[in-house]
Amino acid sequence: MTTYWAPLFHIYQPPTQDLNVLKKIDKECYKPLFSLLENYENIKICLNINGVLIELLYQYDLSDTMDQLKSLVSESKVEIIGTAKYHPILPLIPKKEAKHQIQLNEELNKSEFGRWKRIGFFPPEMAISGAVAKYIRQLGYKWVIMSGIACPVDWPYDQIYCSPNGLQLFFRDDILSNKISFKDMSAKEFVKAIEVIFQPKDKLRTKPIKDIDRYIITAMDGETFGHHIKNYEKTFLKKVLDLIYEKETIKIISISELDQYFPISTKKIIPRESSWSTTYENIQDGIAYPLWKHPDNNIHRYYWKLMNSLNNLMNLADNLDLTTDWEVENYYNTARWYYDKGIYSCPVWWSNPQNGTWSPNLIYKGIELLMRAALNAQMTLINAGKSDLGEVYFDSISYYHGLLFMELNTITKSSLKNSNENKDL
Repeated sequence: MTTYWAPLFHIYQPPTQDLNVLKKIDKECYKPLFSLLENYENIKICLNINGVLIELLYQYDLSDTMDQLKSLVSESKVEIIGTAKYHPILPLIPKKEAKHQIQLNEELNKSEFGRWKRIGFFPPEMAISGAVAKYIRQLGYKWVIMSGIACPVDWPYDQIYCSPNGLQLFFRDDILSNKISFKDMSAKEFVKAIEVIFQPKDKLRTKPIKDIDRYIITAMDGETFGHHIKNYEKTFLKKVLDLIYEKETIKIISISELDQYFPISTKKIIPRESSWSTTYENIQDGIAYPLWKHPDNNIHRYYWKLMNSLNNLMNLADNLDLTTDWEVENYYNTARWYYDKGIYSCPVWWSNPQNGTWSPNLIYKGIELLMRAALNAQMTLINAGKSDLGEVYFDSISYYHGLLFMELNTITKSSLKNSNENKDL
């Protein structure tokens, strides 16, 4: 019988990415990865590329990479799936803004990839909730990919679960995906593992008692291949593709094709609130998105207080009549431009010194976008003669901005002190 392997790669760069860093990643990963895929006929890869990365590639004269990708899409080797353009954590932002981000990404996909349609969806950082799953389906998507930890019932290796409103729910194999991402498994070990995975065995677990078709989904950052791990597209991915080419028991297909081979379960489920960085301990503690909103993290706490006030300020600006005054429209468009980019996930991700992800400058790059959005939203209200409506929110944003700034200083001093103490031991 057959193992159907459905691989997914996610590639993304923040709107504040440094040009030299982007060019390095493009040279080490995107171009070599796409060149490798061009050489294989037996592949079906789902790819999530956030719209912000597409824009950056064009902005910094790397359009030849987009030409490679478009060629792969036209040959049906790569399937582009939906996402949110600037990579926000969807369960943590207002539904209105989440839909706006998704629609912005759809517009770019349609302009770049011709007959692109809503089929699969990748929530940034695989951050999911029942509410997010619900509106993804309402927007017209067929399926969503999530971390394995989001699955609240028996593992679906030979059937497909759906949400109550009919969204197909697919879960990545976290163990195998992480083993690949952290170079804990060779190409031969991976192929051998998926060839026999989920086969029911006798009591001694020495041989299968029956052969069944089953599927497995792996998903990881595309930057793993060549950037995070040098030449990994050759030392791992190429070897995997070559080994599978020789086997009749493994087929590479798109996630979108799985329902052609596996039945839909009658059981309807709602995914756990989680991300692909969420652990079972986090779930037990009620912390669904630990790297972006942790109750013990002051940066996170002040950030989301600031964001809450900014969301309210933007709502006021959204509801103005922009056709009556050019200054009002100009300030609003500027506020919206900064806000759309500023809700990306990276600033709070870089606010986790306990995990070694700490960068005051990368945090503040994002905060600066939000502050510019706040300033221009308030200028919008002032020019519309409604400044009093936004004063309380603007003052709140200023207050939490100050607390964030002080916390950056406090944590950096504490980290330096601890580092020096450890050196003295």
